[in-house]
Amino acid sequence: MYKSMIAGFGTVLILSMSGCSQKDPTPVSMTHTPETTFDDTASTVASNSVNGGVTENGKYTGTDGISKSGIKMIYFATDVYTLDADQIGRLRMDLPKIKTLASRGKLRIEGNTDEVGSDEYNHALGLKRAKSVMMFLKDNGIASSKMELVSYGESNPVCTGSSPACHAKNRRVEINLIR
Repeated sequence: MYKSMIAGFGTVLILSMSGCSQKDPTPVSMTHTPETTFDDTASTVASNSVNGGVTENGKYTGTDGISKSGIKMIYFATDVYTLDADQIGRLRMDLPKIKTLASRGKLRIEGNTDEVGSDEYNHALGLKRAKSVMMFLKDNGIASSKMELVSYGESNPVCTGSSPACHAKNRRVEINLIR
């Protein structure tokens, strides 16, 4: 009986230690130096530069983000994929330019996130962000057949730092022409 008590206590101890171990909450960062882009489909060069502020809910307030096709970047609050009124305004201002691009080829709507969260979560969130922009464009006269969605998740940062402002700048959608 004494041996079975010790074996039982040892099993409980081992299970409690393995089940309660705390994982490191620091996310794995896949960042690059400011001189490089992530791959040949990346539309921006990563840097640590942040020219705007951050709202209380985590949305970037800068106006400096422009895609390689010349369209303003659309920014999102933390864990949000719906368009705010100010971002709808940015889209409306660029709508004539976006329609012109769509007449010349297909648009790639690129969803991006910050590095916080799992790869799977960030990929899904980036896709939802891209879809919300696509739905706005579709509602404003651009055919679905002229658009494709892609999520880069956290893998295409425009800001490689780990500050709240850098994270906010990475929560965006870019619109680019693909030929």
